Amino acid sequence: MLPRKPLILLLMAMVFAAGCIGAHGHKNTPTISMKPVACPAGENLTLVNDAHNVTLKDPSYRLAVDLMKDELEEAKALYRVAASKKENENILRSLSTISRLFLTDSTVINETTIRIGNETYDYVVLSVYDYKDPHCEGNVKFSPDIVKVNDVTVRLIPSNWTRGTATYSGIPYSTYAVGIGNETCTAGFTELSTLIIPYLTAGDYLLLINGGKDRLCGVQGNLYTVHFGFFKRGSEEGKEASLLLVKR
Repeated sequence: MLPRKPLILLLMAMVFAAGCIGAHGHKNTPTISMKPVACPAGENLTLVNDAHNVTLKDPSYRLAVDLMKDELEEAKALYRVAASKKENENILRSLSTISRLFLTDSTVINETTIRIGNETYDYVVLSVYDYKDPHCEGNVKFSPDIVKVNDVTVRLIPSNWTRGTATYSGIPYSTYAVGIGNETCTAGFTELSTLIIPYLTAGDYLLLINGGKDRLCGVQGNLYTVHFGFFKRGSEEGKEASLLLVKR
């Protein structure tokens, strides 16, 4: 950590530089308009963390949907800042179409439907995590064993390896058995920290999204996965959410 006096001088220099840039008409970097996400508290927090077998009507699932929506809005704000930074250009170009549209042109219509670009999808929230958020009374860890939303049933398959063996080879850390009507298959999600894809930088935050058509699941050919997260540099604070999308 810098000594107090040099740190103050450094901050003054940064403020002066910012004023000079603005005075000469250069484009300022957009600020991150973040807002505290409404975290469940007390009994509601326990309800989310202890969820194991949930349906659309369960309060725990409805809370998870609300949390996902809040996290998505924060991720969108971070994406707008990341998109303005030249150092992110190559990473932005590498994103899949659905990943890019998810963070720029998506609208959660209700608890079962989301519009992404010009397409409408049914969705299932599979997990929501909120770590060390200063606005929460505790960590949020929504990751039930079974989720049933309308005619989609998703069951978490127990992993046969430990986190200690995780590498940067893209090993799925969560695998799900997916049933849609009379069809079944498996879908996998890779732990964000093991992805080769670099993080987008946005101020004090690192943003990552991984989305696309699921290669392991051929149900109707219209099954997609989206997993996004953002983390504050130099802290344990971070948020993640994963969704299963079915394009009708």
